[in-house]
Amino acid sequence: MTRDGLFFSPADYAVFENGLGGNPDYDGERERVKDKLVFLHRAVYPEIRKRKWDLHPHWMTQWLISASRISPATPRIDFMTLRYSKPETTIKLMKKELFEDFGHFYANAMIAARIDKEGFAVELYVSDKAWVDGQNLKERLRDGADQRGHFRTLLADLGGEYTLRLSQYIRGEDGFTRYEEALRAKASRLVNVGMLNATMEKYKPGGHDLRLGIYYPSNDKRLSAEHIADEVLTRIEQLYPIYAFLSWSPKNNFRKAKNVDQKSARRTR
Repeated sequence: MTRDGLFFSPADYAVFENGLGGNPDYDGERERVKDKLVFLHRAVYPEIRKRKWDLHPHWMTQWLISASRISPATPRIDFMTLRYSKPETTIKLMKKELFEDFGHFYANAMIAARIDKEGFAVELYVSDKAWVDGQNLKERLRDGADQRGHFRTLLADLGGEYTLRLSQYIRGEDGFTRYEEALRAKASRLVNVGMLNATMEKYKPGGHDLRLGIYYPSNDKRLSAEHIADEVLTRIEQLYPIYAFLSWSPKNNFRKAKNVDQKSARRTR
């Protein structure tokens, strides 16, 4: 805990600065951040279980938190997350039925608590690798006015602080790949039918990362050691209905009609 009572210190955020993200000498500093995220997990996960939300940590305990040490597989660390997603059984089913790469946790939508150099966030994250969940969202919204109305109600329930972001990797003329934001909108604006339709038309599963979350500056008093666990749990509770709306499962499969023969048809929408 810092002198002003905040859970994360300035040094915790600084370890993700550009000059340090690829430096293995700072692995120890990142391990300190990892320990704090583990502490948060131990505070919030019993409540997730108690409330019977279908959210699960990584089935391998060493991957409860995203990478904290530099390695050949992870040469740079710009953020760390505590993340919850589907149960191992569903992920294995997706790997078997849909495509081999679904054995990877990031190939699935998740709710994550994230720290980077900008601050702290609690967000619903659908990476470009989670293209089945992205397709499931788009097809469910195309399924009829009732589905779109339900989704708009879920967005309205979030309140005014949540932001939706679409981002993607773009290769420039210089040959370098950059991560760029393609769209940013307040979730409250998506309650408007036209805005929602335009946003979903722009969203390309397999091409965009989709994030819907609340983003806190590092000095936000809600991130105090006393209150942060309750704050994270509140935000997970708000995001969970939207996660459940879009997250693919055998019982929530809106891809089937148009994608039944596309076991490996990725990045098509």
